[in-house]
Amino acid sequence: MMIGIDLGGSNLRAAIVGEDSTLSAHCKEEVGEPRDPESIVERCAKVIERTSGGKPTSAGIGIAAMLRDFEGTVANSPHLRWRDVPFGKMLARRLPSYKIGIYNDVNAIVYGESVAGSARGSRDVLGVYIGTGIGGGLISNGHLVEGTSNCSGEIGHAKVRWDENAAPCACGSRGCVEAYAGGSNLQRRITKELSAGAKSAAIALAGGNIESVNAGHVDLAAAEGDEWALGLWTEIAPLVAVTLGNAVAVLNPQRLVLGGGVLSRCPTLYTLITTTLMVAGNAPSLEALTIVEAELGDDAGIVGSAHLAGRGVSIVRP
Repeated sequence: MMIGIDLGGSNLRAAIVGEDSTLSAHCKEEVGEPRDPESIVERCAKVIERTSGGKPTSAGIGIAAMLRDFEGTVANSPHLRWRDVPFGKMLARRLPSYKIGIYNDVNAIVYGESVAGSARGSRDVLGVYIGTGIGGGLISNGHLVEGTSNCSGEIGHAKVRWDENAAPCACGSRGCVEAYAGGSNLQRRITKELSAGAKSAAIALAGGNIESVNAGHVDLAAAEGDEWALGLWTEIAPLVAVTLGNAVAVLNPQRLVLGGGVLSRCPTLYTLITTTLMVAGNAPSLEALTIVEAELGDDAGIVGSAHLAGRGVSIVRP
């Protein structure tokens, strides 16, 4: 028995994951409030105990956070409003009979795709997800790359600008690609520009309410040739594409998995990014690359975190 948990800013999902990656005893609940570390630890512990039937086993938790070490220390989680929280130690002490592993959520997601999704069969994989923010994960020779301090894969914080006008990012720095293309920042820009008088068919597509316009409406407008929407997408797509191209040039993966809520809702933006990547990227690296869309959806993080903990990766000592 392996248990996988995906802990995001909005929802907590858990399931038993079989060796063949089938899921059972699936549960989902809102994170809600309170979300202080002690409360979240207790909720995770109860979900693990309930899902396992009280039988000690391995439990992997993919959390929407930057990690600092291999003990599950959360350096920064904007969605949970945590900084410098020893989450792994706290949960391991609460469940001393269980094998607890704490992983960055996108690392767990990409590992899940490599085990049972669109990257299965590939030994070298780069996964990049554009949702509320931008996250990445890397599989090398079949193994998750965690880095020296367990914060490998943070591609959303690759810099695409570095000047006094660079956009601020939730990480505390400026000029990150997430500050331009991450869903939260993108939504703020869409609302700001349309509220300031920009004309776009996206407003009509959203029922005439500027506050309701989202990236999906902008994508539909861009597909129809809307000038403002196309201008926004042709500004953003190269920033993402060059970031991906640089990563592919350095890492030389066999498979590039692209996913996340923004890309899944925005096929026009997806096409612009992948087309620009094939132009801007390093030709020898691109020759060996296959670009695929994420396959497992919300189950990817559950599958990945369960397999990582089941295989003994970064188990936290109580």
